[in-house]
Amino acid sequence: MELRPYQQETVSELINFWLLNNLNAGLCVLPTASGKTVVFAEFIREALLIKPETKVLILGHTQEIVEQNAEKLITVWPEANVGIYCAGLKRKEIKQVTSASRDSIIKEIGEFADWDIVIVDEAHLISPELTTRYQFIISTIQLHGKKPFLLGFTATPFRTKSGNIYGDDDNQLFKKLIYQKRIDELQSTGYLCPLRAVVTDFKAVVDTSKVRRTEQDFVQTELQAVTAIESVVTGIVQDWLNKTNASLPTVFYASSVQQAEIFADVLKIFGFDFPLITAKTEKTLRKQWLNDFEVGEQNGLINVATLTTGWDAPRLSCIVMARPTLSPGLFLQILGRGLRLHKSKSETLLLDYGENIQRFGVIERIGPIMESRFYHDEKSLIIVCPTCETIASVYQLECDACTETLRHEDDVSVCYECNSPNDRYAKYCEVCGVALEENMGFYQ
Repeated sequence: MELRPYQQETVSELINFWLLNNLNAGLCVLPTASGKTVVFAEFIREALLIKPETKVLILGHTQEIVEQNAEKLITVWPEANVGIYCAGLKRKEIKQVTSASRDSIIKEIGEFADWDIVIVDEAHLISPELTTRYQFIISTIQLHGKKPFLLGFTATPFRTKSGNIYGDDDNQLFKKLIYQKRIDELQSTGYLCPLRAVVTDFKAVVDTSKVRRTEQDFVQTELQAVTAIESVVTGIVQDWLNKTNASLPTVFYASSVQQAEIFADVLKIFGFDFPLITAKTEKTLRKQWLNDFEVGEQNGLINVATLTTGWDAPRLSCIVMARPTLSPGLFLQILGRGLRLHKSKSETLLLDYGENIQRFGVIERIGPIMESRFYHDEKSLIIVCPTCETIASVYQLECDACTETLRHEDDVSVCYECNSPNDRYAKYCEVCGVALEENMGFYQ
């Protein structure tokens, strides 16, 4: 299997870090749809060619991810000795390379602790709390087996409460960011699909001003009270129809089962019988519905907290975000579903009814909320193109959709490292974090 240039570059960086660095844990950050599974499959292949006795454990949190990881490794390396350890798949195989479910192997990890490399897919799900499942598995392996090389993969290297999941702090599991590619880099080189957000009907936007917040997100019961309303859902469906004429393969992201059920009922009134997928949907039925969507036999899906990670849908051309959230990672994971390339589309349309773009900014700039690091004021994060109503970063010079001028170049500071525009007086680049030296004098 031939890798893309950035994928091969990533593999080379990982191999070098593994062989030459005395740190035992590192993180690799690749956007959703960029092929991170291909990358770690090729990393495993090359690692075992260098050290043939190496044993590798790949951890995932769902059976779909566990199965996908094993299948991708066999695609990249047909001769690989791969096993699957997952109760949901009715397989408990320990081989040289084992793709395992976190929740299945945790019960037996004391007996299977002898690993040289441990790879964690969706590494942002590892909680810093030492008593949690991933932490228990990793600490048990370190205690009873060798001290393995721990390699995390994620598209979102941060958590809502604690910020970045890597660094020199004692409480950070991953000490080093080994490699990172940004969404805008891969979009500009044609490896990811452009995502275009447009203004939605203000009457359909969910009002969360009176919904209380926890450290992680909105209080769910209160959020449901303002989202699971027929008039709100009807407004969203009507606006979606006005903007797409139902011509785009669409996934609706609901905030609760109750809201999703209202979506299903309202859409039927408009003539659309879209499947509703929740955590309780029977697995074979869910697989059939997802396949129907992918091959074009179904043009819409409704879901609640299910189609966020581990689901590949290149045909997806419109995301209806009816779920307000305070989690930038969750928002980015959902938007990532629309980044895959497909011959039937030139872009993916985002219709946000939860004010998430106002909260976090456009997809290329979403990151951890770290006010102590970045220059911060109450300015808006976005600007609306007056010609085509495309939503752009407030610092963007021209509209990507119609090339309308949005800002004068003298109004921004362009980062020398990643070429991203920032506030004229920003101390640090909001995209890559490097110091904007031309502005540091303002703060001395």
